[in-house]
Amino acid sequence: MKNILVFGILMIASYFTASGQTNAGLSDTMTAKFKVYGNCGMCEKRIEKAAKIEGVYFADWSEETLILTIKFDLKKVKPSQVEKAVAAVGHDTQHVRADDAVYANLHSCCQYERRKD
Repeated sequence: MKNILVFGILMIASYFTASGQTNAGLSDTMTAKFKVYGNCGMCEKRIEKAAKIEGVYFADWSEETLILTIKFDLKKVKPSQVEKAVAAVGHDTQHVRADDAVYANLHSCCQYERRKD
């Protein structure tokens, strides 16, 4: 009986410890989604790599929807900084246009149709 009681207490304690660790620090974790223009798998690798600046711990770009999903620490980074980082490697976002010279240096299959604005 004593062993069952000790086991039960340990189970309850481990549950609360795990719950505290799971939620620790997540209050500053945010998810953002925005459009990033590109065409192919090479674009996907470039976009996701560029998006993983300090404070971003997840980046996933969909070739089908052109949506980049990021998970980040709000205390360390803002989505606008991620958009600038992605534009710096040649991919327009919904808010930031890549430099024309950088875009021109993309592989031909990665040169998407750019908006005129």
